[in-house]
Amino acid sequence: MWSTTKKCPRLGQWNGRRHSSRSDTLSISELRKPDNLARLAVVLGSALVVTAMVFLFGPTMPYRVGEAYPYDLRVRVAFEVVNTARTAQLRTEIAEMQNGAIAEPVQAESPLIDHYKTGFVLVEREQPVTPEKFALLQAENRAYVASLPWTTHFSRAAALLLIVLLLTGVLVLYAVRFQKPLASSMSQVVGVCVIAITTVGCSLLLSPPPWQAMLVPLTVMAMVLTIAYNPPFALLISFSLALVINVTLGIRLVHFLVQMAGLATAVLMLRDLRTRTRPVEVGLIAGLAYLAMNTAAGILTQQSTNLILTDGCRYLIWGVLAGFILSGTIPWIERIFGIVTDVSLLELSDNSHPLLQELIKRAPGTYTHSMTVATLAESAADAIQANSLLVRVGCYYHDIGKMMKPHYFIENQNGKNRHDELEPALSTLVIIGHVKDGMALARQYNLPKPISDFIQQHHGTTLVEYFYREALRLQECSPQTAADLEFVFRYPGPKPQSREAGILMLADAVESASRALHLPTPSSIRKLVHDLMMKRLLDGQFDESNLTLTELAKIEESLCKSLIAVYHHRIKYPACDEPRSQAG
Repeated sequence: MWSTTKKCPRLGQWNGRRHSSRSDTLSISELRKPDNLARLAVVLGSALVVTAMVFLFGPTMPYRVGEAYPYDLRVRVAFEVVNTARTAQLRTEIAEMQNGAIAEPVQAESPLIDHYKTGFVLVEREQPVTPEKFALLQAENRAYVASLPWTTHFSRAAALLLIVLLLTGVLVLYAVRFQKPLASSMSQVVGVCVIAITTVGCSLLLSPPPWQAMLVPLTVMAMVLTIAYNPPFALLISFSLALVINVTLGIRLVHFLVQMAGLATAVLMLRDLRTRTRPVEVGLIAGLAYLAMNTAAGILTQQSTNLILTDGCRYLIWGVLAGFILSGTIPWIERIFGIVTDVSLLELSDNSHPLLQELIKRAPGTYTHSMTVATLAESAADAIQANSLLVRVGCYYHDIGKMMKPHYFIENQNGKNRHDELEPALSTLVIIGHVKDGMALARQYNLPKPISDFIQQHHGTTLVEYFYREALRLQECSPQTAADLEFVFRYPGPKPQSREAGILMLADAVESASRALHLPTPSSIRKLVHDLMMKRLLDGQFDESNLTLTELAKIEESLCKSLIAVYHHRIKYPACDEPRSQAG
């Protein structure tokens, strides 16, 4: 097996990129770049929009009917309210006295008004809020908000802005440190900002009683970000937005715990999205988590059984509804974020796909090669815990461009080689052209971007070595001319941008080269795989793939085992003896 310690002299030749912790730090000079400043401006603008939304929505009244609180609910500012019940009763009594019998109540010129002074207890502690008391609390809250000076509103706006900016700063630092593709893409930054603003807006609009359905947009957002990025990032944004919403609505800590219990469950359970009903199942599980945490919180805060059951059933329904919404929007999510879920990958892996059927008809040799490469690459991806399903499906489609000129590729030829009649440079154009043809077919058949990336990157910027050597032999070039000529015989790239694309590059190379082995013994296969991997490593093909040397060693070992299994020896069966003639 390839080892970094035994191959130090050869690895010393590599002048490619080496991972360093210094590359993960954010320097001031990098922040001053126009692209980075533009992305930071988008994030800052989104933070200001969220702050404006939460400021204009409040301050809200954090109380609701049926809930008991561990403190007295007192009047913060004196107010008055019309006692409608007592006024109606008084009008009826006046009408009875005037007519001597019950008649239609007459309108009194001055209704009865109740005055409440500052400090008056509206609801005693540990007593549930009744509908009548809730109406008083609403009137008191309106009076309190109206009495606030502009300095208080300004202070509240500044506090909300500080909270939003601090949470935004944490998210930015996390993205720069652990989500570099997101941090370096303007479209993805805009997409995340739009999701955050939409989630906050919908949560605030759906928060008023009796529905209190802010859990629906929060749960949908958490699952969408889990699919588009990863669970840690989704958890961090879910925590941040839930905190902002709870601060805005003045909700108690126990309700925040209920929200985080369901959101964390939804994020952590949404792993293998292989069926379109999986989001509904995850939504149901998240709803049960909401229900369980709400029950525990209700018991600890001594809420009534009726309130606990009502809230628990409501939260369960919101979790399931979020699952249904996500299930119906998966195709849009894939298109907006440029991702592909396991559901779509399984659909693309079906051999009845029109593009694979065309490949079978036009280039059966290429189809067989692609299936073999998929087997090799899938095992290698499992060895380093990469996305094996994505690699397998990418292998199915990586050479679809060959069907446009199938007989120019050796696996589809039947004895006659058409390149014998062409110049090396022209042959190279035909060979390299299968990448461009593959991208055109990918656009025609609407293949997802992650799959088309495999088509474009599986050769990187490698050299079409056979025809390059042939051109050197025919032209007898000098070393300087050979260096200039090398550029013409290289694929346009780009280099593999992901671990999965790097795995495909190696699997494709070793499968093709192994066909030329005269005697495919285990030792010759191991030497072939190691040499091909080292050639691409020294050529810098893995510089942008995030593959480490340890992972390359595991990939090499996996490819060796898989190829040895493909070319295993079989026992030669003895020839059948001629049947003996029997004497009559």
